[in-house]
Amino acid sequence: MAMVKGLLRKDSLHKLSWRLLQSMSTESATTKAEEIAAKKRKLEGRRFYEKASVRAAEEGGGYEVLLDHRVLRTPAKKALRLPTPALALALAAEWEWQDRSGVRSFTMPLVRLASITIDQIPTDKEKIIATLLKYCHTDALCCRAEPGSQLAGKQTKYWDPLLDWAEKEVGARPVVSSSIFGASQPQHVLDALEKTLRNLNHWELAAIDSLASSSRSLVIALAIARNHLNVDKALDIIRLEEEHQIEEWGLVEGGHDIDIADLRVRISAASIFLRLLSYSLDEKL
Repeated sequence: MAMVKGLLRKDSLHKLSWRLLQSMSTESATTKAEEIAAKKRKLEGRRFYEKASVRAAEEGGGYEVLLDHRVLRTPAKKALRLPTPALALALAAEWEWQDRSGVRSFTMPLVRLASITIDQIPTDKEKIIATLLKYCHTDALCCRAEPGSQLAGKQTKYWDPLLDWAEKEVGARPVVSSSIFGASQPQHVLDALEKTLRNLNHWELAAIDSLASSSRSLVIALAIARNHLNVDKALDIIRLEEEHQIEEWGLVEGGHDIDIADLRVRISAASIFLRLLSYSLDEKL
């Protein structure tokens, strides 16, 4: 009970929210990408609450976010109960930092992931796993440039170590191909990856699905989830081909830079979402 009271202190919320936002590289929120996005999107209603706070759920365990005295719910009107106080505080921080002039849902990626976990994963789990396995045949790490090219050399140098890691981590090494149709993965690779996915809880699966979609790679998603890659290294791996093209043809301002900022936000959000599932409030970010 003492811990919960501590969570409700406004200074505690502000202090932790600032640290959480820093750890997510939220300076990206003020980049040109966010400025342009803010101009294009209409405000989704004026801020209707004074403060966001956290409390232990009265029923069912877990933690709830309060907007004033109203319990936060998902878009499907389900109770939004979080498994850890740290994750609850992070969601409260996203609401607390909304501007007085209006609420912008696109600036709350953690709220979105939590809502997906509760609204979609329980009913769509089989479909999500099947889709992730289907995309393994076109995993970004497995689709290579023509052998002998400069890009193929970079892919071998920076991508092969991740496939080696996958072999040790999940028990099977995905195959690679330079075919335009992707790399058809053997059944034993798919079986090993399916076993890994089925061992995830709903919260982890939601984050993995987001990471795989953003990176176009289930292997990269798993490497981030298991702390084999941090966000910066993951971005280097994901953007290897794009950076190769930029070296040859140059950076397109208002194009490449916006893509980079958007990708960083999405990868950072899913990464910290996973970390907060086991994060202790006594731990330093």
